[in-house]
Amino acid sequence: MLVFLAMLIFINRGIAFVVALGIPLSFMIGLIATEIMGDSLNMLSLLGALIALGMLVDEAIVVAENIYRHLEEGMPRREAAIVGAQEMFPAVLTATLTTIFAFLPMLLLTGEMGMFIKIIPIMITVLLLSSLFEAFYFLPLHAHDFLKVSNKESSTRKIWKKLSSWHNAVLHFVFKKRWISLIVMVVTILSLTAVMIKNSKFQLFPDFDTTQVYVYGKVNVNNELEDTEMIVTELERELLKKIKGDDISSITSVIGFKLDAKNMVETGEHLFHIFIDLSERAADNAFDEYISPYLSIEYDKDSLKRQKDAREIAKDVERVVEPFRTLQESGNIVYEELVVKVPGAGVVASDVEISLSANDEQKTMQGIKELEDALRTVEGVSNISNDATLGEKELKLRVNEYGQQLGFNEEYISKELRAYYLKGEYGKMFNESGLVRIKIESGVNEQIKSIDSIEVQVPSSDTFVLLKDVCDFIMTQGFVALQKENGIRIRTVVASIDKKIITSAEVMKKLEPTFSKLNNDGYKLDIKGEEKDNAKNKRELMQSALIAIFLIFITLVWLFDSIKKSLIVISTIPLVLLGVFFGHMVMGINLTMPGMIGVVGLAGVVVNDGLIVVNFIKNATNTEELMKQAQTRLRPILLTSLTTVLGLSTLIFFASGQAMILQPMAISLGFGIAWATVLNLIYVPLLYAVVFKIKDAQISENSKVV
Repeated sequence: MLVFLAMLIFINRGIAFVVALGIPLSFMIGLIATEIMGDSLNMLSLLGALIALGMLVDEAIVVAENIYRHLEEGMPRREAAIVGAQEMFPAVLTATLTTIFAFLPMLLLTGEMGMFIKIIPIMITVLLLSSLFEAFYFLPLHAHDFLKVSNKESSTRKIWKKLSSWHNAVLHFVFKKRWISLIVMVVTILSLTAVMIKNSKFQLFPDFDTTQVYVYGKVNVNNELEDTEMIVTELERELLKKIKGDDISSITSVIGFKLDAKNMVETGEHLFHIFIDLSERAADNAFDEYISPYLSIEYDKDSLKRQKDAREIAKDVERVVEPFRTLQESGNIVYEELVVKVPGAGVVASDVEISLSANDEQKTMQGIKELEDALRTVEGVSNISNDATLGEKELKLRVNEYGQQLGFNEEYISKELRAYYLKGEYGKMFNESGLVRIKIESGVNEQIKSIDSIEVQVPSSDTFVLLKDVCDFIMTQGFVALQKENGIRIRTVVASIDKKIITSAEVMKKLEPTFSKLNNDGYKLDIKGEEKDNAKNKRELMQSALIAIFLIFITLVWLFDSIKKSLIVISTIPLVLLGVFFGHMVMGINLTMPGMIGVVGLAGVVVNDGLIVVNFIKNATNTEELMKQAQTRLRPILLTSLTTVLGLSTLIFFASGQAMILQPMAISLGFGIAWATVLNLIYVPLLYAVVFKIKDAQISENSKVV
């Protein structure tokens, strides 16, 4: 709707109608193609379609505007439709390919991030190709039937005349001192970009509001399921008492398992997981308040009553849970682990995850304690825990030297004790009722101290001796589970971070002295969690960006048959980063992986207008002619940029729930395209004039242009 209104306001009704006709047609072609490919409609594919919506009309606007320009110049309707479309075909085809080539390399991303994001480049590619087909097959037919030139002095014409006048004034100003203007422009942009990059923070995914808060943990491993339930019931009762109101929908406890951020299940009778389900969030912006009720079929105002963000509610839960962390019974801590967590995007299990290994378990536990103590000193780090859970106590019997002299061994001792401590079937017989099973069950297994009074028969003898005389008793306590990587036992420390305060990269930087000390003490460390995924994804994304830029460059060389002209267009890519970082700063969010994916996609989008400008000014023989040709591109460039930014605006400014995962991508594209518009209208013509040494027009004595 916003895209159509923009076209209706800034161009005449005929062009707006002709271009708008192509939107549903392109979507129908795209949906048929995705169905054939086996992809379905889901949140990510719809968001991909939303991102593509603004770009979807770019080809149609450029072609329709060029046909309309020929009609304004007096060309017959049929000829204008044919010539206008033919003139733009090479440039529009190249522009579409550069955008596709920017997004397609994202399919090279591996792991969960690759699976998460792959539908977006597929959806954008399919929709852009369908839009290209529509722009050169159907649009000229529609233009022939519906486009009419109006000679009236409308308000739209006045707007374009004013904008053209400003553009002309700016071009003449920078062209007076071309070299100085170019150097000042480039140095200023690059300096500001460097400052913003230095002050920016990075996190894997943005924080977004959810409809659940988790409270999970573990009690002592020796507790039975019923014991765990009794302990957790007290916590649940306190939560029900203090966390209430319209914000909370329900509180449910599950005993015997817990979930991590990846929804992976860990089972055990000493584990528990409490689900705090939240009501749907009440409208918190104008879009949700006034527009969503009319666009959403399932809109129910009564169900939208939560006023607080999930993280605010989690802080309330934290205040309730905090006293239980120090709760003791018989001198022992009741809750060995108690975590309050707001589930995130689910691509990484923990914000901070550090594994370490050592020569023995005791040394490993010491290293874990050092790591946890270091993490507690870092502001913004919470929910610190580890997987070194002690298991049940075990009593091991080892035959001593005296027992060996008497003929005892471990196998014989095991057989002797089986009748005392294990239920067993020792024989069968028949009576009048049928089969009778002979089972022996002792009650001594109820008391561990009974082991001191057990007597065993000396092999090949009628003599009995005390078990404790022939065996050494060794009490041990191992771990619930053994974790290994490449055959090496490891233990892992995990923690959550408040990304408004600190990022995972900053946490790792603060822990560097601790890492150095542990390495010097003989520990082997492995950084995992978000930081490990960040490094992998950044590397893969950089590879995708290089592939994208190479493909874009090859496409531009094919269009222009000139390396210089191709490099002029590509030179806007590093300069457009200023718009990306400015957008993130204005919106108050950190740079994220979806935001960086948006930057890669932006590389293909920003060259679209640039190549159209260069394609029009390449035949200019002097600066006046060059500026005049550049001005003819003002209307299509502003229109394509405006429609693209408006198409992304709802995702930029009104994202809610899980849609906030892709908000940074829309910010990168939206603000980047807006800034690229300025570069393509001013910087590209200026750079072209400098590189190709375009001379000023000759001025005669009577000050007229020759």
